[in-house]
Amino acid sequence: MKNFSMIAGVLLGSVILVSLVAVMFSKKASTPIDMTRLVRNERIATGSAKPKVTIVEFSDLQCPACKASAPYVKQIVQTLPDVRLVYRHFPLTGIHKNALAAAQAAEAMQIKGKFWEFHDILFEKQSDWEKLSDSEAKKKFGEYAQTLGVMPEDLQKATEDQATQKNVNEDISDGNVLGISGTPTFYVNGKKVDVKELQQAVESALKVE
Repeated sequence: MKNFSMIAGVLLGSVILVSLVAVMFSKKASTPIDMTRLVRNERIATGSAKPKVTIVEFSDLQCPACKASAPYVKQIVQTLPDVRLVYRHFPLTGIHKNALAAAQAAEAMQIKGKFWEFHDILFEKQSDWEKLSDSEAKKKFGEYAQTLGVMPEDLQKATEDQATQKNVNEDISDGNVLGISGTPTFYVNGKKVDVKELQQAVESALKVE
């Protein structure tokens, strides 16, 4: 009888523990995302000015997966109506040694009004600069900027500007708070979505009245 009571007590305790864990995970899953941190000021964005669907992408310019998904994301924004893409920097500095420098250079080109063109060049030429030393990579970025009408010295000056570095660091900070651990990471109207399901998620969101 004592054994039965002990077993019953253990089972009851297990059920209570499982229930508490389930409630904790349920609350965590239902916690609304902080849209201020997700979208911030939409500093770098393209697509519809009055979107029904907003895609937020946290990206690393040295990330091969980001490079591979870029044409796919671009196609979605260009072919589907009422869609806007908000780009956020999230360089994975632990594995991509030139990612932060690339993000800062791209942010500097945003100030010059050439972010998307520079973004595309960095992905296209990724294999040319990803393994270079820091100084060599920055020199390469200057060469790319010059093809877009921005002199290397002007790019360097804009890259070193406090506002440029603040913007990149703010993106990284927001990504960390949101729990992002890899790139590319996508959100559709505030909901985290796998890249394989991105178009379907956007199309579904467009159908919602």
